[in-house]
Amino acid sequence: MRIIILGSGSIVPTPRRFGSGILLETEENRMLIDVGPGVVEKLRRLNIDPNTIDTLLITHYHIDHVSDLPVIVKLRPFNPLGGKAENPKKLHIYGPRGLKQFVEETLLENRFFRYLKMLGCHELIELREVGGGEVLTSPNIRIQAAPVEHYDGVAYRVDVEGISVVYSGDTLPDERLIKLAENCHILIHECSFPRSLMMGKHTSLEDLVEIAGRVRPKLLIPVHLYPVMDNYVDMLRSLVEEIGVRIIVPDDLEIIDV
Repeated sequence: MRIIILGSGSIVPTPRRFGSGILLETEENRMLIDVGPGVVEKLRRLNIDPNTIDTLLITHYHIDHVSDLPVIVKLRPFNPLGGKAENPKKLHIYGPRGLKQFVEETLLENRFFRYLKMLGCHELIELREVGGGEVLTSPNIRIQAAPVEHYDGVAYRVDVEGISVVYSGDTLPDERLIKLAENCHILIHECSFPRSLMMGKHTSLEDLVEIAGRVRPKLLIPVHLYPVMDNYVDMLRSLVEEIGVRIIVPDDLEIIDV
């Protein structure tokens, strides 16, 4: 499996980080988790065709997590040369409650975007709202979800190729996520601010160290770092390593082979 960090930052851009987006790439699947600003451009830089992505998991509907959704949807009927794709694959989109209303009001029923239906985009996406529990189970992959404390947010756990990856999305520290992450190999968890500068329903540096100590993943990947966190990365890394957990604090476009 490869974990490709397409967006490790927040709504505030820096030269190193912006938006939210994680691509999980296996021998059989490409799965995108969140699709924030700039995600499609970063796929282009990595020479990855967005139409080869099978599954999109959305954690919540804030701009820094979904702003590239119209682009992903509009691309579906096109081939790499800009012509009509032959036998285009459906994109399976999962998200918390309100997914269908969000897609319809934002894209399909928006009078400025009505041409998406003319292109047949609505026939190339399949929507499923999730809350908690099983999302998808097949011989090769299992996806579970848990609600978290962040404006109808959900976290996801993906088990594939003998590896378990948990992604928090945005959230306050949440016992439901701790339970979802039991015995996981990789925990990708938001870390927005140091506690002294905390704003909104987010996880602080100090909170994340405590979470890592409880979950004890083989690898911790902090994301959703606001620009101020650049001043605290060394502290975060030191505190997590002190409790015996491996940590990678990524920049955008970083590729982690696991």
